[in-house]
Amino acid sequence: MIKKGLMLAIAALFMLSSGFAQKGKTVTFTGTVKFPDTENKYPIYLGKYEGEGFKRAFKAIDSTKLDANNNFSFKVPADKPDFYQVRVYYFDRIDFWANNDNIHVNVRGIDTAKMKIKNPPYIYMENTSAENDVINDVNLASYLNYQTMIAVSQEMYKAGLAKEPKWIEYMKDGYERLGKDMDFRIKYLVHKYRDQPSVLYALNNLSTKRDMDLIMSTLDNLTKKFPNLEQAKIRKKEILDGIAQAAKIADGQKTPDFAFPDVNGKKWGPKDFKGKYLIIDFWASWCGPCRQEIPHLKEVYKKYKDQGLEILSVSVDAKPADWKKAMAEERMTWPQINAVESKPVMASYLFSGIPYLVVVDKDGKIIEKNVRGESLDKAMKKIFGM
Repeated sequence: MIKKGLMLAIAALFMLSSGFAQKGKTVTFTGTVKFPDTENKYPIYLGKYEGEGFKRAFKAIDSTKLDANNNFSFKVPADKPDFYQVRVYYFDRIDFWANNDNIHVNVRGIDTAKMKIKNPPYIYMENTSAENDVINDVNLASYLNYQTMIAVSQEMYKAGLAKEPKWIEYMKDGYERLGKDMDFRIKYLVHKYRDQPSVLYALNNLSTKRDMDLIMSTLDNLTKKFPNLEQAKIRKKEILDGIAQAAKIADGQKTPDFAFPDVNGKKWGPKDFKGKYLIIDFWASWCGPCRQEIPHLKEVYKKYKDQGLEILSVSVDAKPADWKKAMAEERMTWPQINAVESKPVMASYLFSGIPYLVVVDKDGKIIEKNVRGESLDKAMKKIFGM
């Protein structure tokens, strides 16, 4: 009997350490909203991000409303531990690891400020173990970093007004110092929680260029400790795939090809401009910085068109009507195409933010990436000497 009991205990320990799925297991996520949506315009969602890399997107799996005391509650599947997110009115978003913790949060709810400023609050998750403490700690570091960034920006402005040379010179490195401080805090948290599967959340804040050794050693440790933790295996594969793709689009490499239709249905891609220098301009109607860059693109096009320069603007608008409306407003005279399904081309060029401009030579090889404004002008001068 003693031997049998010992074997059962060892088996149970193995199942826990390997992330064994417990069918039907749930945890509870509750919240209290200070300023409720009295008009019921906005939902409260429970969901998770699905897909890999650029295809990852939030998918709601449940929704609820407040009770008479402004409280809400979700039963969250925890048979296989994973990250979930609760969205309160789209204003507050809380990420958490569903496994053992029954979590409670207090959120503001509706933004009652007269002037609405993008400055997300820090939301503390109560009743957490180390699994969700790492998320609490990472979010606190991010929140403090953002608040300090605002303060640094204000100090830079005041230094300029004061016209004090030493103060101005000191503040030039303000953002760099802030970045180093944040990097140190995240690395500390990765070391502190390296044996928690939810440390994957902290790894999101590290750079694969600067911190590859730490990221990979952490992922390998998790895989060894939790053999069934698929999230760690997927993350490692995504990183390795990203490195391989980055090598493919390094300066001097052949430009990844694509083809999307213009307003008349004719498809265009980089290969259609062989023998010309080409700027590929990824943009969208809703992107303010993209629209602001267009007048500069027009100047560049006018200056270098007769020297052999062409531009191909690739809209990533999901709604063609929005793209067409913006085109009519901007009156760009070079080829315009719309990538309604934009994620594959964004993945091949490894960008997530726009505007994103790529300069291509006459042989279809990449010269420079992610240029705009002054950096685009410098790229043009290198090519045309003007």
